[in-house]
Amino acid sequence: MEAAAIELENSVQKADQKLDLIACQLEQYEKDLFSRDATEVSILTLLRSVNQVKEEYENLRREISEVQQLQKQLSDSLKLQLRQVQGRMGTLKHKIIGSTGATARPRPDN
Repeated sequence: MEAAAIELENSVQKADQKLDLIACQLEQYEKDLFSRDATEVSILTLLRSVNQVKEEYENLRREISEVQQLQKQLSDSLKLQLRQVQGRMGTLKHKIIGSTGATARPRPDN
């Protein structure tokens, strides 16, 4: 009978140890689960941030493209105006030279 009682006591101790091990494993699993949830939340937050950055990048790229188009239009307009001013200057120069030459009196030879 004593042997059966000792064996029963050993079995209860082993069961207690196994239950303690299972409890520790469950606690670790809960910690992992919560940290995974936190990680999942962090991952979702990160994905949202990445998508927001991507959208902002696309908007910035569109705005840069628009600015480049406006710069090209301005450059073309300025080149056209410069050519027009140069043409008018040439015309005025010819008129001034022509009118100066027509009003210029020949010098008498001394």
